[in-house]
Amino acid sequence: MAETILAKIFRYDPSTDEAPYYKEYEVPYQDDGSGFMTGLQVLHYIYENIEPIADDFNCRSSLCGRCSMRIDGKPGLACYTPLQPGEHTFEPLGNLPIIRDLIIDRKPFAKRFVESEVAKKTVNPVTKSEDIDYNLYWNTLERLNNCRECMACYDVCYALNNNNDWDYVGPGAMAQIAFRHLDPHDDADRIEQAVFSGLWKCIGCGACSQVCPAQIDHVSLFRGMQKEAEERGLKPDA
Repeated sequence: MAETILAKIFRYDPSTDEAPYYKEYEVPYQDDGSGFMTGLQVLHYIYENIEPIADDFNCRSSLCGRCSMRIDGKPGLACYTPLQPGEHTFEPLGNLPIIRDLIIDRKPFAKRFVESEVAKKTVNPVTKSEDIDYNLYWNTLERLNNCRECMACYDVCYALNNNNDWDYVGPGAMAQIAFRHLDPHDDADRIEQAVFSGLWKCIGCGACSQVCPAQIDHVSLFRGMQKEAEERGLKPDA
């Protein structure tokens, strides 16, 4: 008997459905030589051979972040999540409005990235690109620059989901502030910005780093900024 994947898919169309529900689909397991089948391949098989399912994607190579969702309860990129034969559950990321099925409205969190003002700020106009220390660039800045803005870190953030600290910009946007703080050519006071953006709301659980496709070490970055803020007397009293 051929191996299969039993995909349990979250379905919900707010315009017609009274409540969300799950529907199961049997998908032939197709190994293309990689040793697994991705979550996105499963969804595409259902869409092309059984019935349409609303999901978002673009690059199909873990670069754009648009196919982020929960697979088997863990947030990540569907195009990068390897699956073996058996039962797997597909759900949208939490804490965001559902447009349809697995597609979420990212605007509330995307707004936080925009508000982080990640564009370089300088006192004088930039006339040439200056060199950056090799280790700083490749081991820190380049990794931060690889943030997909997939919002997986927001799905697991303890401060947002358990402490309900929604005045915190969240791990993704805070990492962008850290990016410019470490950029030697940025002249803005990013430590002060981080403090006013909820830097001390982070409890250091590390859940964001565990699900980050870019493998950003959020906790180390935030602890470094907290140390600098405390040295400057910018730590909040409570």
